[in-house]
Amino acid sequence: MAENINNNENFNNAVSGVERISKKKGKKIALISGITAVALVGGGTAVYNLSDFVKNQVNLRVMKPANYYAWVTEENAKNFASSAKESYQKTIDRTANGQTGNVSLKYTATDDFKDYVLNEILGAQYNGYTDEESQMIVGIINNINEVAIGGNVSVKDNLLSGDIFASLNGENLISSDIALDYDNFEYFMRVPALTEQWLCVLMEENMPNYLMGTASENLMKNPAEYLSAEELEDIIIRYTNVWNETVSDIELEKKEAVDICDITMDYTVVSVEFTEADVIELSTNYVNELKNDEIIKNMVVNKMEICTEDEYIEELDDILEELSEKEVSDSDISATFNTYIDPKGDIRGIKLIADSEEFFMGFGKDGDNVRGEVYFSEDNEKDFSVEIYADETDGKYNGNIDFTVYDSEDTTQVSVEFVDYEVVNEDNGYFNAGVTLIIPNVDPIAVDFTSDGNSQDISYNINFDGTDYGTVTLSMSANDGAEVSMPAKDGAFIISPYTDSEPDLEDYIPEENMKTFIHDVLVKIGFSEEVATDGADDITEEIYSDNSATIPTTYETYDSEIDWDDIDDTFGGFDTDEGFTYDDTKIEEETETSTLPYDSTINYSQGNADTNSYVPDFDNDEDFMYFGF
Repeated sequence: MAENINNNENFNNAVSGVERISKKKGKKIALISGITAVALVGGGTAVYNLSDFVKNQVNLRVMKPANYYAWVTEENAKNFASSAKESYQKTIDRTANGQTGNVSLKYTATDDFKDYVLNEILGAQYNGYTDEESQMIVGIINNINEVAIGGNVSVKDNLLSGDIFASLNGENLISSDIALDYDNFEYFMRVPALTEQWLCVLMEENMPNYLMGTASENLMKNPAEYLSAEELEDIIIRYTNVWNETVSDIELEKKEAVDICDITMDYTVVSVEFTEADVIELSTNYVNELKNDEIIKNMVVNKMEICTEDEYIEELDDILEELSEKEVSDSDISATFNTYIDPKGDIRGIKLIADSEEFFMGFGKDGDNVRGEVYFSEDNEKDFSVEIYADETDGKYNGNIDFTVYDSEDTTQVSVEFVDYEVVNEDNGYFNAGVTLIIPNVDPIAVDFTSDGNSQDISYNINFDGTDYGTVTLSMSANDGAEVSMPAKDGAFIISPYTDSEPDLEDYIPEENMKTFIHDVLVKIGFSEEVATDGADDITEEIYSDNSATIPTTYETYDSEIDWDDIDDTFGGFDTDEGFTYDDTKIEEETETSTLPYDSTINYSQGNADTNSYVPDFDNDEDFMYFGF
């Protein structure tokens, strides 16, 4: 019909305002039409590349099952490898630039807690005591509002520096500066309130050899020197391709209903069936890839120096030889591996079926309902499962995670309930949530996780039978970038395990400094001036006395062997069925001669009435002490 219209001159002339197209204009329009067509094709290609849903649906319909499965696993492997590369690169950067970290553990007391402690120390009438000592104790306990310990550290280039502290009501009781040189095994510490001089402990000679200069230690110091982020990405993709190139017996079900907890998802299911021969082939291909893997070989042989290249190849050749010599039975399919793929092409679950055993892991989202399930079963009966129930509202999740162990007689379930879960810092993993741990026959344990994006607080309110005993809060933060300040060993007070003479504490901290320090700490706690002075004197004297300064180098040991012959002679022997048995005649004879601690008042109720023998009552002090316990 189009041809008739174009050839109908009367039709063209009849249309008002229509100008006949010249050849020149025709070429121009053809050019524009061609560009438009190219743009449309390009746009379609862009849509295909940008839309995971479109891309997956197209490939699902045009590819053979094996090719589609290979494409899905490869795409997912690329995404995972890219994520792993990014995460690993952040680790490399943090190691190179250093990190600062802060951590503290704080207890906030309540009046109920103070009342409980005072009742335990002084009794219920503690407010009625008028003596100075009792009033001082009441004052000390009532003065406890907040107790905290913590530290701040910077780490870079295998060096660490920072400080640790203990405080009461926000005021430091004691603080200590620390610094560590892991390469040289030098440990520095000082308490500024005692002395400005650093104490340096040289530990290198005393460290086990396997901790010094090991490849694993060097790997932690400079991971990029052993494996780059790009190499990690390459390894993940290559070994995924080994799987794709090996599996062959593949079936595809384009739409299958998959139950995940209480929702049902429609997933594409790809089934790979394995025989014993397939497993051997897959193992062989992986070992061959490992044998020819220059990245791993170079890391193991040259960088970590675990073995020589010949040893590396020889070890893998031995494995290949063992695989080639394995006898394959003529059995049917030994295992089935299912992969569950959502409409966008993302893998959302797997299932491994081998004989009567089955392992399943799957995740799904139906509207605002997010579900996850992991279970292991045998003969269609679950042995263990983890179920995740979460509902999303405004970017926050509420729900629970149930851990269940199934037993024919007693099924046990532990649950973690969470309220308003939201991630506020993905890099550090900081999040907000109210979490409650529910264990059978135990009061629920509620913990609050709070974060402003810069730090993470974890709080637990101690509450029993309706009584609030206070709150424990763990706070922590980490930031990239650090400058480490190391003290000089010259001028430090050196301690070495192998010096000929023991260091004298007086040479490092004068006794008067220690006395003043202890006195000030006791006063801050709430002790009276008189008690603080006497206490400081007594404690300092104990610290600096010759007896307490002695460091034991040997320890007395005790021979715990039992002389069975002596027991036979004394008590009548050892009965393997009844345990220790004791001849009452011999006991009576020995008691009469007063060589043993037994008499008629000792409880022998554990004895064997049939054999008229006795077992000592170890609740009785005399029996207990006699046997050397």
